[in-house]
Amino acid sequence: MKQLDCLANTELTLADVSVPTLGNGDLLIEMLACGICGTDVMKVYDPSVAKPVQLGHEIVGQVVMGNPHFTKGQRVAVAHHAPDLSSHYSKRGSATQDPAFKSSNVFPGGFAEFIRVPMDLAQHTVFILPEDMPTARAAFMEPLACCLRALDRVPVQADDTVLVVGAGAIGLLFVPLVQHVGGRVVVADVREDRLQVARDWGAVATGLVGRDDVAVSCKAQSQGRGADVVILTVVNQATLEIALQSVRDGGWIIPFGVKPGMVPAVDLWQMYRREVSLVTSYSATPDGLGRAFALLSKPGFELEKTVSHQLPLVNAAEGFAMLHDAMASKVLIMGAI
Repeated sequence: MKQLDCLANTELTLADVSVPTLGNGDLLIEMLACGICGTDVMKVYDPSVAKPVQLGHEIVGQVVMGNPHFTKGQRVAVAHHAPDLSSHYSKRGSATQDPAFKSSNVFPGGFAEFIRVPMDLAQHTVFILPEDMPTARAAFMEPLACCLRALDRVPVQADDTVLVVGAGAIGLLFVPLVQHVGGRVVVADVREDRLQVARDWGAVATGLVGRDDVAVSCKAQSQGRGADVVILTVVNQATLEIALQSVRDGGWIIPFGVKPGMVPAVDLWQMYRREVSLVTSYSATPDGLGRAFALLSKPGFELEKTVSHQLPLVNAAEGFAMLHDAMASKVLIMGAI
């Protein structure tokens, strides 16, 4: 079979390897689609990330054989980590920090013709698609669940104002999620074309960074208070400053799109006296995956509309390059079926 390998920084190759063998309870799927995540792009192009490195976790596949709870031919959405639900971490709301969570994974990654899903993942992170759910939509289960976890970690309520900084593939997912709980979304980005997409999805206001005063837009949507929550899908010194200018007193900032080596200055005095909370969120839980999968069946979550490119596995390196050069919004690598 073919699989995408990253053996050295910036280098992607398509290798011929053996189909994975299965252990007891494992599941073998044939890849139908796998989204390229921003984390995947970072792993390929960031020299601080050790190589070789496994890629691909926004997976939709077709069951081939294995775990008896699934039937050959079923389409399934798959995520790549599962915690020990009885662990100290899981019982205290930190399932994504459980050692079992971080050590679990599919093999050899989502960008391969065939993928082994270990038994523990088959039990908790595999969902059978209804016949009417498009494969491309199901590929958003894992990233949507990551966004849900972020919103679980802050108290977003009806009538709240949420600022999303960065209207890329992840930033757009927050728009329908916040609307689903009755909140208003303001979106900021450096590109007008992305802001137009955010407006199409329902953002009540947008701001072009460098031209518009984003903080003023947030106050205009919140009776002068500012954003209850600021989600940074792009994290740097400039976006942190936008966040502090835009968040209300007592509000929350979520640095969501963090990369290795980021050490921006933070005005802790301002955060202290204004009681602004900095809350991080990492990955997704099995519960969140289930809720995300259910949302994908609802009107307003036709997230396949955000896909700019669908490419075959042989052209996967092209998709990575387009995302790295900001020439694409969301890229799906498609299987041969």
